[in-house]
Amino acid sequence: MRVQRLDVGLADISRWQVEDEQHLPRDGALTQKFLPQVQALDQILRRPSLDERLPNMLEPETVDSDLLDPSVLTDARLGALQVFQEAGVQANGDDKAALERVSTILSEEVELDNDIRTALAALFRG
Repeated sequence: MRVQRLDVGLADISRWQVEDEQHLPRDGALTQKFLPQVQALDQILRRPSLDERLPNMLEPETVDSDLLDPSVLTDARLGALQVFQEAGVQANGDDKAALERVSTILSEEVELDNDIRTALAALFRG
């Protein structure tokens, strides 16, 4: 195999014409590219794995924007805490232990919310 010189193409660059350059359209709008639609056969043949399906099942499709309000989020946590505590009373064995652990975590989150509110109120008071 023969190795070519490294300065090959230098003469071609010097003869490059302005018309040869690629420019964006002067109109401003780019033409839309063709994006193929997912075919039904592709959906059948390429089924998502369990690793792909589990996160999709756990993530909600829509998130209520009101949850960004701290008081609404705390109320949602309190409601979830009540549901898990009631379910923990009726459960047995490992289910009861898991539900109690969830209830403990949620109650800690509610306590942290209260601590943050108290600290913010003290900070704003000066």
